[in-house]
Amino acid sequence: MKLNWFNVLIGLIIIISMGITLIITFAPREDKFKRGFIRCTNELAEKVNACNGKFWCAGKAVLANTKCDSKVIIEGVKLWIDGKQPAPWSNYYFKPDLSHLQNILNENAELFYEENPDYIKDFEALKKDYENLEEKTKHDKEKQ
Repeated sequence: MKLNWFNVLIGLIIIISMGITLIITFAPREDKFKRGFIRCTNELAEKVNACNGKFWCAGKAVLANTKCDSKVIIEGVKLWIDGKQPAPWSNYYFKPDLSHLQNILNENAELFYEENPDYIKDFEALKKDYENLEEKTKHDKEKQ
């Protein structure tokens, strides 16, 4: 074990990093109350955007985000130990409240269809008109 302590340490760091990444990957991305990792993700986006393509600045922002995410996980464990939540992951795995997005989505959908008509419905209506015209033309030829 004395000879492999470095490999064990690096292995643990990799396993912990992969675990945190998986936890964050499956957590909700949007919530009315900005619970869980959402706050950290928003801060990361703002910091990276402010970096204007500077590599080291973006790297620092990612490290700060990792610290923030780790704090959220640790906070969940502390709240669970104190009995304030039913499970250690309850503060970042939850059913998100998306009620604030419903009106925005409805407004955006209306604007989208105003600017981009439903071509499938238009095509189906045009096809029906064509069929009616064909039928009328056949009727007119039969009368003559």
